[in-house]
Amino acid sequence: MKLNRWLIPAALTAALAVAGGCKKDDDTNRKTLPGEITLEMPAFVQVGFTKTFAIDTLTTVTCPDGYPVGYYFTDCETGKRDTLITVDGTVRKRTFTLTVKDSLTTRTLSLTAFVNPDAKYNVKTGTASFIVVKSGLDGKGSITNFDIVPSAGSFRDARDDRKYYYAEIGDRQWTRQNLAWEGAGQAFKDCNVMSDIFGRYYTWEEAQTACPEGWRLPTDAEWTAMQADAEPGKDIAGLAGKLMGDLYFNGARMWEYWREVRITDACAFSALPAGYAVVDGKDYDFQALYGYAAFWTADEADGKGVCRYISEDRDIVYRGVLSKTEFAASVRCVR
Repeated sequence: MKLNRWLIPAALTAALAVAGGCKKDDDTNRKTLPGEITLEMPAFVQVGFTKTFAIDTLTTVTCPDGYPVGYYFTDCETGKRDTLITVDGTVRKRTFTLTVKDSLTTRTLSLTAFVNPDAKYNVKTGTASFIVVKSGLDGKGSITNFDIVPSAGSFRDARDDRKYYYAEIGDRQWTRQNLAWEGAGQAFKDCNVMSDIFGRYYTWEEAQTACPEGWRLPTDAEWTAMQADAEPGKDIAGLAGKLMGDLYFNGARMWEYWREVRITDACAFSALPAGYAVVDGKDYDFQALYGYAAFWTADEADGKGVCRYISEDRDIVYRGVLSKTEFAASVRCVR
């Protein structure tokens, strides 16, 4: 099968990196301060997230010439410096608290060490980048362009009070969002705030019992029934565009444009390209974000689970057979 590409955009990959280390010498007469600065942030955080950083646990920087080392944070919301320790070693405070505001974008927090310019040392800066997200489908969250109007109705999962919309496709009702129940599965990049954004990623075994009461995992035959001329157990040509939602994540279009695919979401299924995960024990390797949407069925074949998946560049709903425990995909529920 074709689920073998790593398609996370370079911009997103860069945003998830947590960098640390020293700045290159900008003058041959300047030296590098020894030691490290380490900042850690989750890859994704919700609007309103707060975290307090204690300077004593973040740095091992020293000045060999005996000069005091000063420190300042650069606020990623305002760009202003917040000095904790001054150049003469005066401690103004030992903590810095970050509060993430309603700005759905990539932010970078930085902590800089510096000494008296006479010592001829370059500053040293540690950084941590993260992406700010917000749940909700009202046009103000991270996922936008979701059209609620075609929904046949909505319900709340009694287990966690999450709201789901559903659509009528043929004689079945299908949920329009990926299941986000946190009783099983894994969130994208292990950040639980992403459960409400992309849904969670479940193994086939987890998916069998993940749907809320009154709903269940669809069979492969129910996927086939979406297209009148589809052949059971085969790929379904001409269906992908009818299931794909022209959705945006933090303002960026998720499904890339391809001439071969006309995205109409005619079925109001609103599939988003959340990719999938390769599972190794407790480790999840998330792949193909923006490139694929993969969904488990209730069926199995040759001891493996049957899934249905969509690729960004073909108007086909593919049928795949994958490990029940080493592959994690999205879940839609049916009744």
